[in-house]
Amino acid sequence: MNQKSIEHIALYSLVLVGTLVIGVLARQFVLSKGVDDFSSSIAFFATVIVLMAVYASLQTTFNQFLLPRIEAFLLRFSAFQTMKNYNNTISVPEAIIIEDSNQAIPNVIESAPIAEETISKPSEYEIMRTNSIAKKNRAIQAKLEKVISYTKQTMVAYMNEEDLNRLCAYVAEYSSGDTLQKISPVKVDSQLKSIDIMHFGWNIGKAFGRKRIHTATFIKSVFAHTLRDLEISTIERKMSHTESKCHIELDKIVQY
Repeated sequence: MNQKSIEHIALYSLVLVGTLVIGVLARQFVLSKGVDDFSSSIAFFATVIVLMAVYASLQTTFNQFLLPRIEAFLLRFSAFQTMKNYNNTISVPEAIIIEDSNQAIPNVIESAPIAEETISKPSEYEIMRTNSIAKKNRAIQAKLEKVISYTKQTMVAYMNEEDLNRLCAYVAEYSSGDTLQKISPVKVDSQLKSIDIMHFGWNIGKAFGRKRIHTATFIKSVFAHTLRDLEISTIERKMSHTESKCHIELDKIVQY
């Protein structure tokens, strides 16, 4: 028999003794009023039953409604929380703790192989594919950096800083697609003629592996002021010509 059962028995015994005492007092009171023994006995049992019912009702009300609210209020205080945690700890039977501990160790040991099995190593194909994609991305980035360097070195003498920065941004965007969504044309110095712009377009288009028509469309939009008198078809046809004198030569991007 644990401590909690002993406490309950003691409490119920006190309540029973109290109700019996009150019942006896009620019987004596009834007898003092000149009532016969049978009626006084009925008064005794009725008093005991009523008091026990009242006690049961009060206990139910206290346990279900008042006790949780009182406990919630007291738990706001750290001292009561510490005491409650201590009581919960010492109230757990050692047999249960030992049994749970003994059961927990095998479970952990048994789950280890399962965890190892779920961790699968990447296949040879996945490793090769990942390495190939990474290598391809590095090559694309290196090529872009090379073209941007060529653009800056070639155009810095003929453009202001704002236009040069926008041109580099357009070139970077063009490297990943054939057309651009929004373009604000850039301006170049009058020293550069249409043949220079066409040579510049040929060089970057060849570096990116773009078709002539796509490159012609690109430089026609970006250098709209310089190429305003030329059609895209004309630019596409003449962009690799070398008959006239020019400042930007063909196929010079490999030097950067």
